[in-house]
Amino acid sequence: LTAVSLTVSLEDHLADVLRPLLTLLPDSIATELIGALDAQPHQPTRSPLDSNVPDDTTQPVRTIPYHLLSTISKWTRTPEGAQALARHEPPLRAQDYTMVALLAGTRTCPERRYPALPASEPSDDDSEGARRRELGDRRAVTAVVNALLSIGGSGVAIYWAAGRLVWKEEWRVLLALSAAIVVAASEAILYLIWDSRRS
Repeated sequence: LTAVSLTVSLEDHLADVLRPLLTLLPDSIATELIGALDAQPHQPTRSPLDSNVPDDTTQPVRTIPYHLLSTISKWTRTPEGAQALARHEPPLRAQDYTMVALLAGTRTCPERRYPALPASEPSDDDSEGARRRELGDRRAVTAVVNALLSIGGSGVAIYWAAGRLVWKEEWRVLLALSAAIVVAASEAILYLIWDSRRS
C-alpha cells in the first residue's frame, strides 16, 4: 500500500475537527475535503478468504484519504495556514491539526477485510507457571555463578596486581581476601535486592 492509497476511518470527532477548515483551506484541498466529508459509508471490501463470513457481520465505514489529512496538517503549519486558523472565530489551534491529533482514535484502511487470525492454542496456566519458575531458577543460578566469578576474579586480580608491586606474600593474600570480601558483600546485597523484586 502506498501513502496515496491509504485511508483512515472518518470518525465523528475527526469530522468535527475538519469541518471548520472548509472555509479556510485553499480551494483544491477544500473540494477534496468536502467530497470526503459528504461521502456515504460503504461496506468493507471482501476477499476470497471471507467467503464463509456473512455480510451482516461488518458495519459500513466512512473513510478519508491519508494523503488529504497529511496535506491539511502541512497546510496548518504554513504561515498562511497559521494566520487563517488565528482569524477563525473562535480561533483554531494548530496543535489540533498535527498528524498525531488527526489520527487519534482512527483505524487504518477500515474498508479492507483482513483474514481472521488463527486461534491460538489455549495456554495451560500450570505449564505457563512452570515455565516462569524454570526461567526464574535459571536467572537465579546465573546470578549466583556471576557473583562467584566476580568474587574469585577480583581476588585473583588484586593478588596478581600486588605481586607486580613486589609486596610480601602475606600482604598480597590479605589484600586479595579483603577485596574478595568487599565484592562478596556487594554481590550478596545485589542478589537480595534482585530476589526481593523477583518475588
